[in-house]
Amino acid sequence: MKRTQQLLWGLAIMTGCGVLASQPAWSFSIDFDDAETNYRTYTNDPDPDALYSYGESAAIRALTDGDIKTNVELTYKSEVVSENVGFEATRGNHTAKISSVTTADWDEYGQVWMDDLFKRYNSLQTSWSGLSSSAQSVFTESFKSAGLGDPNIAEFSLQDDGAIAMQTVGFYDLRSVLSTRASAQLANYNTLQQLAGASPLQKAAVAAKAGITVAALEQQIASAPAVIEGLSALLTTIDSLKEELQASEVAKVERYENGILQSTEYAYTFEAVSSGLTALDDGESYSGLYSWTSPGTPQNSGVPEPSFLIASAVAGGFFSAAKRKQKKG
Repeated sequence: MKRTQQLLWGLAIMTGCGVLASQPAWSFSIDFDDAETNYRTYTNDPDPDALYSYGESAAIRALTDGDIKTNVELTYKSEVVSENVGFEATRGNHTAKISSVTTADWDEYGQVWMDDLFKRYNSLQTSWSGLSSSAQSVFTESFKSAGLGDPNIAEFSLQDDGAIAMQTVGFYDLRSVLSTRASAQLANYNTLQQLAGASPLQKAAVAAKAGITVAALEQQIASAPAVIEGLSALLTTIDSLKEELQASEVAKVERYENGILQSTEYAYTFEAVSSGLTALDDGESYSGLYSWTSPGTPQNSGVPEPSFLIASAVAGGFFSAAKRKQKKG
């Protein structure tokens, strides 16, 4: 069963810290599935026991309080997203379902995402193009597993015409995150490659210690050269980048009108502004603020309604309509 909490929104002028000055209001509703527990609210409370809050009421407040220091993480229990976790926002005959993205979703949008990434960072495209096909897959999967599929949503808006505006918090620069994870994987696979000439007894012992079968270990050993090639190329390219590597976390956006699915989009961007924040739990995330919008159906009425876009623009946010942690907060 779902519970709807009606919200009154005020047009706000947002400072870099997310402070609001209220103006005339409008309303819409947000639903979280009462049976869903795999989301939580980051409160920015310095008390460790109050840093996180759970349940629908806290999540709705964080999405609508105009304060980017509070956010809702979808699928917080793991960065391996196996199911869509999210909420529904409804205004008039428009409904938007916002959720985390799964491996199946990546299969749908991943190639478009990579193409967009390569357009933004040509050096990544150059490195990827010089790899074997197996190593190219490893290179691509490194981004998929970088914790980008469990978005931390700081602010959300749905308007009369179905237009959506959303702000997420993540890393202002992903280079250190990717380097840390890729380096750890590279070390593991360098060790695996050394097992290629080991005896069956040695392999059996290693497999038993890892809790896998010998056959699974053999598969990992066989894949080691391609993995090493792909990760090495990624690390070299990241080290040579002369600018920040920016990529927002990704949210799945399903849009309905009168209960009928109209489109599925993936909300992401490769441009961030500095949030001026540091997460209290890991001391490094939330440094980047990413903004995304998608237009609604044009209205016949003459005077456009005040929008969340104005507040975000004042804050220095930007918007990229798209077909489109290592933070755990």
